[in-house]
Amino acid sequence: MGSHATLSPGAALLRSSRMFSLPKPLPDPTKASRGGKEVGSRTKTLVHPTHQSIASPPQHRELGDWGFKRPFPRKTTLATSTPIIRVKQVDSRESVTDFSSAADYSMSLEKFRELRVPVCFRPMDEDGKRVPTSLLTLKSVFEKDVDFTHLPSDQSSAEIFDKRWKFSGPWVNKLNESEFSRYLKTKVQPRRAEFRVLLKDLLAQDLTASQNRAARDKGDEPPPPVTVEQITNKQFTEFLRKIRYDRILSFGLTSSFLDMGPLGHPARSLRDILLPTRGHITSSPYSKMGPPPSHPSAGIGYLRTNSFMENHPIYGPQRRRTPVESRILTPKFGFGTGKLGVGGFVTSPPDGNSRFNDKRSGKLPEPGIDYLDIKTYGGGKYYVEPLLASLDPRGRIIVKIRRASLKRLHVLDSLPLSWIQRWRIIKYLETEQEEAKSTEKLPRPCAPPSTLYSRRRNLAGSKTAVINSRDSHVRVFLQALTGASCPPNADPILQSIDHRHRQDPAKRFAIMGRVRTKTVKKSAKVIIERYYPKLTLDFETNKRICDEIAIIASKRLRNKVSIAGYTTHLMKRIQRGPVRGISFKLQEEERERKDQYVPEVSALDFTQNSESGQLDVDSETKDLLKHLGFDSINVNVVPVTQAQVPERGARRFGDRRRD
Repeated sequence: MGSHATLSPGAALLRSSRMFSLPKPLPDPTKASRGGKEVGSRTKTLVHPTHQSIASPPQHRELGDWGFKRPFPRKTTLATSTPIIRVKQVDSRESVTDFSSAADYSMSLEKFRELRVPVCFRPMDEDGKRVPTSLLTLKSVFEKDVDFTHLPSDQSSAEIFDKRWKFSGPWVNKLNESEFSRYLKTKVQPRRAEFRVLLKDLLAQDLTASQNRAARDKGDEPPPPVTVEQITNKQFTEFLRKIRYDRILSFGLTSSFLDMGPLGHPARSLRDILLPTRGHITSSPYSKMGPPPSHPSAGIGYLRTNSFMENHPIYGPQRRRTPVESRILTPKFGFGTGKLGVGGFVTSPPDGNSRFNDKRSGKLPEPGIDYLDIKTYGGGKYYVEPLLASLDPRGRIIVKIRRASLKRLHVLDSLPLSWIQRWRIIKYLETEQEEAKSTEKLPRPCAPPSTLYSRRRNLAGSKTAVINSRDSHVRVFLQALTGASCPPNADPILQSIDHRHRQDPAKRFAIMGRVRTKTVKKSAKVIIERYYPKLTLDFETNKRICDEIAIIASKRLRNKVSIAGYTTHLMKRIQRGPVRGISFKLQEEERERKDQYVPEVSALDFTQNSESGQLDVDSETKDLLKHLGFDSINVNVVPVTQAQVPERGARRFGDRRRD
């Protein structure tokens, strides 16, 4: 790939322009959240797209013309129903354009726009929980009081300052130790002198206000204002000590100086006591979870409200929306919560009275709800009504849904649908009606007091952890800005493998053999790739190593039936030959280790391998050794007798040989 220096001026201009060139890809969200390390599969679907999607007209697509310097293969780009590609690299070392299909994100965008839901903020309380509010009280992300990045000079109040969605500084609760230390060294410490000047100006204003207050109490004229040059080192040191031990005041100064996102208040009691005198109550929607990586709408939708009505061709305007068929991705597995897929996005089941929230103990398990449905084509389905969407700090789209109305399902049944869709709607209506009848007869039990107490205790512990992490971040910022020593750069790496092994309730009493699932095999191969030097051919040793390097849910999953047993099995197979799924590099190293193996006693050392101390050979072998020059080898000539083939006896049905 040629550089700009070797290109013509016109080619360099086209390559560097935004109109005639591809934009730079966005950073990988998984690497950004893991400190630059790649986690998981390389071909997995990311949280948001990183490359631009490109389309071409049908006439040009038949010729392989996509607007690039070389045509694309028509066999790949024509044999698809979604001709959309993403270009990862225009020129590679082999002068080949690296491209792949971009239908995953493009189809998700089309499905989301068919849902016709607005992008709104999700308000939270002081504890960081989502508040179940009405749809009329939700605010769109396109409102003027929150959709801005530039702060005018006449609107420099702290309340307006916190409502922005874009800040030049990071959100400290999202940084790990290495990123936080790197930010201190590169961005905070070079501005130490500037921050000291700001503190001296604040101290001069504080001293001037104190002098004016004392003069006003005595009835005297106000003295001249205190300047920065009149401040002594002792006064400045006392002022620094005061700020350092005042967490609210110190974070207010450092956050405004470094332009960092606001942090939520730790507790309601501290907020009511301390904030009216030394701070302000932030009204930012990003105070608990942090600001988003892009615009709060993420460019996926531009509806500001869902205050519109759908017009049915037969029944007229409808008050509620048309239900959407969602896919059950993860069953709830007893008292847990499942996951649904709506329009290509993963979301939680709807709240309220639904089959996902039924906690009755005498209820029979349902396919798709309580365990994985393997009989229905495409998996279990559940009809929901999409309400709104929001963007979380990681860039993920969260779709809020509610349970579909039975009346709306009857209206949906009147539309021209395929036979499979109509059959699914009929089965769903029958299940919902039976569930409604059983719910009327049996009341739902409440949760035991011990469960409620444990939940409150866990919430209190998580709140304390957030307060402690915020205090440590504020202290380190003050140490870096005021000249104190920075903490050492620590980058702890915690590598654990969490494998969840669930049993199908419908097949709980079935007699099954040693079944190794795909998850077990994949986990065993990952352990071999990372910890091959530690593993052996002994099962007990490998089981102990698996306990040390991985977090395995149960003993059955760890033992011979599952991970440890399959790991030992693969280690024995690697000794014999190549194994599918294990990297070629590791197997080559094993082969080279076998080739370079030198035994303690050679197989040709006849002095130790034989009782007589001589090598037993025949006469022809002795002549060969003499011809090669190995007369010094003591050999013992043994006559070779030809093996006698036993004569075949009579056949089973008598001897049929003819004399």
